[in-house]
Amino acid sequence: MLVMLAPSFDGSTDAYARLVKATGMLAYDLKSRLKPGVWGVVKALADEAQANALAQRLLAEGLPALMVPREVAHDGNRRIVTIRGLELGHDQIVLHLREREMPIPFGALTCIVRGEVHTGTIPSRSVTPSSATFRAVAPSTSDLQVFRESVSASNFNAYAAADLHFATVLWVARLDARSFDFSPLGLASESPASDLDQLVDALSERSGVRVDRGVRVSSVVSSLMQGAASRGAGAVSQAPRSARESPSDDRFDPYSRVIGEAERLLAQSRKVA
Repeated sequence: MLVMLAPSFDGSTDAYARLVKATGMLAYDLKSRLKPGVWGVVKALADEAQANALAQRLLAEGLPALMVPREVAHDGNRRIVTIRGLELGHDQIVLHLREREMPIPFGALTCIVRGEVHTGTIPSRSVTPSSATFRAVAPSTSDLQVFRESVSASNFNAYAAADLHFATVLWVARLDARSFDFSPLGLASESPASDLDQLVDALSERSGVRVDRGVRVSSVVSSLMQGAASRGAGAVSQAPRSARESPSDDRFDPYSRVIGEAERLLAQSRKVA
């Protein structure tokens, strides 16, 4: 179970003092895990009762805590489906899937997770170099050739993407900047990533939901990578059968699912309050 703090955490000296009181952890450790403006993991606990007790202590200190099951990161029901386009209506968006169109009210959108999807692998290095082995800043011709060969061998690719998460379904709609059709929306710059950011901002303004851009700085990623998440077997996806799934990313995809669930639970708690 992931005990998390919401982006509303202000990162003040007093807030960290209250974190120390509630967790018994060192302030230095907490500051490295939890930063204002992004989701962060206070602790990952296997025992749900312990996780709930910690979350209650955090809430008692006025800290925006909630719990998200770690299994969400690899939940088979939370498929990521690439959409080829969308329409912005007055009170809804229309998703263009491969063989159908799906209208969804703006009110059903819970958050947008913007980031970079990495596919392929980069060869790992067995030995970590020391500072004594660093080369000069100016590379030689042979250095450049080695670099080109290593990049070619890595079979590595990255692209800008944004995931739309909904309150009504578990599957995730992904906007892939490489293949998404921006032209009907009047977006046709030289940079698909820039077009994607403009669209994401427009969706956020229309729906009132938060755009999460914290994948590079949030402790959620490291927490998910440290533990072996249990993958549900035999789960049935709620996504349309004709839709295609995106190539997977072992870092961004689990992060997106966890953030989507955290934002959904946070919205529910606000309604109850």
